[in-house]
Amino acid sequence: MKTTVSRSIHEILREFLAEQEARLSSKTYSGYEEAISFFRTYLNNFGHQHLNRAETERYEKLEASEDKQFWDIFGPEHLRSSEISDFLADFMVRKVAGSRTLMETTGRVMYKLVKWLHEKGYMPDKEYEEAAENVKELKTDLPLVGEVTDLICDYVERHPVETRYTSDLDAYFDIVKIEPGKLWLEDYLESGKRVGPVVVSEEISSKCKVGWTVSLWVAKTGKVWRILESGNVLPR
Repeated sequence: MKTTVSRSIHEILREFLAEQEARLSSKTYSGYEEAISFFRTYLNNFGHQHLNRAETERYEKLEASEDKQFWDIFGPEHLRSSEISDFLADFMVRKVAGSRTLMETTGRVMYKLVKWLHEKGYMPDKEYEEAAENVKELKTDLPLVGEVTDLICDYVERHPVETRYTSDLDAYFDIVKIEPGKLWLEDYLESGKRVGPVVVSEEISSKCKVGWTVSLWVAKTGKVWRILESGNVLPR
């Protein structure tokens, strides 16, 4: 499918919302409007991280001289799988940390947006295939990671580590293996550096997924690892 490149992201998202408002109830549309508002905030504050050198120079020049924002400068070439996935998997979890309902709505709206971008010619076929697959998975995982984040936090409070530990590690970890009540983790930044089993409740292990990223401070006590402190769970 031929991609339309003449319109700004601002104009494209405004067109998307206008079409949704015309077909949806006011209550449902308000969820679309809120999700796109968060996406706009993400793009204008963090979208520049996906720019190449020439694009960065252009962005910095127009931002400084004309006070333009990211979504005014760039077009559909920056409504890609990378930006949309980063928005859902990172920004919504770290910066927004909203309710389960908000996360469900945002995932659903972004999936609709991706399909609409492709139908309108703003997203080429190959990019659409990748974006649709990523967003389909993320819209399922997004409501769950907030629940798991809370479960781990509650578990740590109810199961403090009171014994001496021989070593500890504070990092972001990828979950690489799961068994009932146990997780095996790999340091996100140091591939091959693994710890486990990390003791958790069976409820936590049943809701976690291999490939998710968790922020933990863990300590080794005997043959197992225990959680000292916990942070966000990310659906990467």
